[in-house]
Amino acid sequence: MDIVIIGSGNIAHCFGHLLKLHGHPVKQVISRRKENASALAGLLGASHTADLLDINMEADVYLLAVGDTVIHELNDKLRLGRRIVAHTAGAVPLDAINKISTSTGVIYPLQSIRKETKDYPTMPLLLEASADDVLRRLQSLAQSISGQITVMDSAQRLQMHLAAVFCNNFTNHLVALAKSYCEQEQLDFQLLQPIIRETFSRLEKFAPDQVQTGPALRNDQVTMELHQQQLALYPFMQQIYPLMSQSIYNFHRLQSGEEK
Repeated sequence: MDIVIIGSGNIAHCFGHLLKLHGHPVKQVISRRKENASALAGLLGASHTADLLDINMEADVYLLAVGDTVIHELNDKLRLGRRIVAHTAGAVPLDAINKISTSTGVIYPLQSIRKETKDYPTMPLLLEASADDVLRRLQSLAQSISGQITVMDSAQRLQMHLAAVFCNNFTNHLVALAKSYCEQEQLDFQLLQPIIRETFSRLEKFAPDQVQTGPALRNDQVTMELHQQQLALYPFMQQIYPLMSQSIYNFHRLQSGEEK
């Protein structure tokens, strides 16, 4: 299939490279910043423009790989008739692009993606479409770049997006706080790398609630109070610590049936 990509950020780079790799020519890249469009187009062997009026009207699929607010802007500006248009956002409903075309869909990558990464990780794709024939075309495209395809409506996709924020964004932030703490206290953050790896590797074998450890699970008030004292100069961590500890304790009491 011939593809036009609107956008030049992380998702645009990822999809562009994967589509080209699997035999789908990217005919054009469109971005409000002409230099960004040019850079990505150069990598993909595509033409580029910063003007929506110059959009190539001969493509099979138009991918909107842009920020959530830009999707709503495009819905007011872009008109593609019956051509297949799909956005790539997790928290934006399908009907957010209903003015652009009568053949709309979503291809949302359930993955944390950085354009600097050329070896892209396993990437489940969540699909939705306005009609069965559009869904079949998008499934064909998606299956060529991912082995894990799930059809999911807008409400379910938003729920998965929220779960992903907890698994990825919040987790990454906690590690960033730990790294900052170590640097401030002149501790070697690299010493934590084995426990970080173990934390995630065990989740491939066990349910997370089965492998929880730590003072909050044991309700070890003495240790937790010592930790809180250590965080006097770290307000972000001092706010998060009791919330996380109480959540761990309450969650596991509920799971074990101690709290009804």
